Amino acid sequence: MKKSVIPYLACPECQSALELIADPSQAGADEVESGELKCSGCAKSHPIIKHVPRFVGSENYADSFGYQWNKFSVTQLDENLGMSLSQDRFKNETNWPQRLDGELILEAGSGMGRFTRCAAETGALVFSFDYSTAIDANYSNNKVFANVHFFQADIRKPPFRKGQFDRVFCFGVLQHTPNPKESFQSLMSMAKPGGAIVADVYRKTWKTYFWGQYYLRVITTRIPPRKLFPIVKVYFEIVHWLTGLFLPLSSHFSKILSIVLGTADYRGLYPLEAKVMKEWCLLDTFDKLSPAFDQPQRIEDVETWIDRGLVSKAVVKPGYNGIEIHIDKKPVQ
Repeated sequence: MKKSVIPYLACPECQSALELIADPSQAGADEVESGELKCSGCAKSHPIIKHVPRFVGSENYADSFGYQWNKFSVTQLDENLGMSLSQDRFKNETNWPQRLDGELILEAGSGMGRFTRCAAETGALVFSFDYSTAIDANYSNNKVFANVHFFQADIRKPPFRKGQFDRVFCFGVLQHTPNPKESFQSLMSMAKPGGAIVADVYRKTWKTYFWGQYYLRVITTRIPPRKLFPIVKVYFEIVHWLTGLFLPLSSHFSKILSIVLGTADYRGLYPLEAKVMKEWCLLDTFDKLSPAFDQPQRIEDVETWIDRGLVSKAVVKPGYNGIEIHIDKKPVQ
């Protein structure tokens, strides 16, 4: 953690200022590896461990993501795939300018940081957090960017001063929280007047009832991530082989069969090396079956999340990850 970030922080419980208490040996350094942040109001302390302020406990409902993203820490990075998939999605989903120098961006639910670097490359000052220990993988992948700050925190209680961010984005996260509406509204409070919020959430339609993952999850979510992974891997290998038999006949049927059986299969979609493709499919199969929460939403329900009195523009539409939400908050009158 860089000491320069402290003025932007606030106690997640009472919004009071935080005071840095660092090891005396780090007194002259801007980067803090260990120490704590103490609230000036409620006096609650939050540790800094391995350069990252921790505002939540080491074990929580997102444990599966911590395990997943530390195990597959580079699988989805563009340089590993040899394609600009993350960069293209960030650009197309946010529709933000290429350069955002001088602005503050908040990323909620970073995972291992595939989109963190996309935000960093805009030149903005980026605050990236995740509820799980996936933030450690993000730190490892993106610590080279001097304009990025990393935190382990709860999306429902972000440790930042409200209403200060020019832009907020949240990809692939809301459906995996206990209350997606509450999580989204928390992010709304982080954007400044005139600021922009872009988020997405899985979409619930009649097709959802044919997705095998939701039937398998009755069992898989009861198994700890470390024990679940080898089980998922064996199941994935069997289904991947089985659906592969149909690929020469119909890639469309093969893909539908994979969905019905609760696995991910992107063969034929991208020109990737077979080993890389298989690892990505295994990763996303585990992503389907392991999270504690997976709550797709209907577009009409997402519309009700938005306080129309706070926004000048609100667009809720089908998108890449199911439903995209684009908000412009009203500027100061």
